[in-house]
Amino acid sequence: MIIPHTEESIISIRIPLYLLQILSVILLIGLLLSFVWIKSYRVLKGDAEEISHLREENRALTGQLDVLAQETEDLRQKVEQIDSLSREICTLIEFPPPGEKSEPPTLLAFHENVRALPSRGNNQVFDRAVLNVSHLREAIPEKNQELLQLKESIEEYRKQMAATPSIWPARGKVTSEFGPRNSPLSRRKEFHFGIDIAGPRGTPILATAEGEVVLASYRIGFGNTIIIDHGYGFTTVYAHLKNFNVHLGNSVQKGQVIGYMGSTGYSTGVHLHYEVHKKGVAVNPRAYLP
Repeated sequence: MIIPHTEESIISIRIPLYLLQILSVILLIGLLLSFVWIKSYRVLKGDAEEISHLREENRALTGQLDVLAQETEDLRQKVEQIDSLSREICTLIEFPPPGEKSEPPTLLAFHENVRALPSRGNNQVFDRAVLNVSHLREAIPEKNQELLQLKESIEEYRKQMAATPSIWPARGKVTSEFGPRNSPLSRRKEFHFGIDIAGPRGTPILATAEGEVVLASYRIGFGNTIIIDHGYGFTTVYAHLKNFNVHLGNSVQKGQVIGYMGSTGYSTGVHLHYEVHKKGVAVNPRAYLP
């Protein structure tokens, strides 16, 4: 009922109970729908933000993956350079390349495999990175082992080169070569097992390779004589010396002064008689002179 403050008539409105019930149900449904909509909106908004964040992360990861693929590509090229360098070093020192017998897979074969394998979806960057990493996992330990073998080979080669006679034992003029000759004492045919180098008395005599002195004493015919064992089957003989600068058992280095030129023993003048023996057999010293 609407009762005005004036003398106007009272207005009376009748609302059926079922109408109130309907309005109450409609209002309740509206509230529920509003709650569901608000909640759905918040969820969708959160999902949209998460999707946007994931997209940004995906872009960053794609960029990082591309960088990783490029880095693995660079590493693969460095492994290839190491492989090429090790083979060049082996060629220079006349050693067989490490791992030559086992014939390890080459990097060229790897490149062919990359072209032959199918792409995983459209992500060729990912495929390239995976293939590069897979190859590096196999190649790096293999190359490391090869380089260790190369290091051992080079060290052995250096020892062998240090033990190989390769310099002149003294300054002077060669007066007699290796081979048959007429003896300057008996004038008869004989085989000369070394070379004779003439020079001033006291000319320094040098060890032609590193080794150990196994003889430093006077020998009949040879006079004051030094014999050096260099290992690897090499020995050298230095005869007719004036005096010694080393003793039995001394270790000597290539180029070290071991004595001085003289004319002791059966000699017709001041000179050095120099011999090179390989595995117990006298060989021409000229083969080991620069």
